Amino acid sequence: MNRREMTTFPSPRSIFERYRRQGKQENILLIGSVGAGKSATINTISAALSGEKLYHKCGIDANRQKDLHVPPTFPNLVDMTGLPDDNMKFQEQLLEMILMGRIPDKTSIPALLDLMKNGGGSKIRRMFPFVLDRRRIHKILFVASASEPIPRALIECVKNVAQPDGSSSNLNPRYIPIFGILTKTDLVDWKDSVVQKREAEFLECLGIDSSAAYSQWKNSPSGEFTSGTIYFLDKLLSPGVKPVMDQVFCLNRLAGEVWENPAGLLMFFLCIGLPISVLSYWLLPILWNNFLDSDFQPPDSVANAQSSNLNRDL
Repeated sequence: MNRREMTTFPSPRSIFERYRRQGKQENILLIGSVGAGKSATINTISAALSGEKLYHKCGIDANRQKDLHVPPTFPNLVDMTGLPDDNMKFQEQLLEMILMGRIPDKTSIPALLDLMKNGGGSKIRRMFPFVLDRRRIHKILFVASASEPIPRALIECVKNVAQPDGSSSNLNPRYIPIFGILTKTDLVDWKDSVVQKREAEFLECLGIDSSAAYSQWKNSPSGEFTSGTIYFLDKLLSPGVKPVMDQVFCLNRLAGEVWENPAGLLMFFLCIGLPISVLSYWLLPILWNNFLDSDFQPPDSVANAQSSNLNRDL
């Protein structure tokens, strides 16, 4: 790291500037066990960026967005209910539906888990059949407590869904970047070998680099933060860190948009469908007549050749 990099301190304004030319808004999903400190993490992010504690656009209030000139495409934080430390198939299926944008906002995740646990997976897939791009997850922030055992099974479940092949080099993979935070760092002794092994286990399970995708946070309820918080947000809130999304059938995505916004179907028909219908009404008869003429009126050369062959046979 050169001297310029060491002396350059990131700021919320510099982070906002990155998203001014972004065409699509990112969704960052917070995942962790119950009591890991996800809500306190959002409070810390909110305080570090603006001092407000709301959820929309990483916790920045609408009035503060105008004061800070927050771009419209600045990322959203998606706070999800704490999940059990399991790697069951039904939990993977539910996570996949969430990452692909099939689960609507304000849906009870525990209720869906109970339903899928009791064999209702097919029913849930019928309830939420469509993919909506604006709800798809682009990054994952895994939150774990430094004072509790690392949820290895839950981490494995998340990685199986977010990075099923383990790399972003396949022709058609799904690779959603994962970041990690250990919270409640003020409640443990970092000289303790158990705590140090816990941190190493966390990094190993997530498969992340401690210098690029990891941070330790105190997570006070008041939103207290340090310079390390800003440095971590500087890495997390970077449009250069892009996911590799698997391909979704275009009709499924179109159906999802119509499902969420039925008025869009009317606009689509008026702008595109109606002109095509009018053109088809006038053009199809003309094209059909030309086709019939070309089939039943052969050129003179073909007709002469056919008559000469007939005379030769006679």
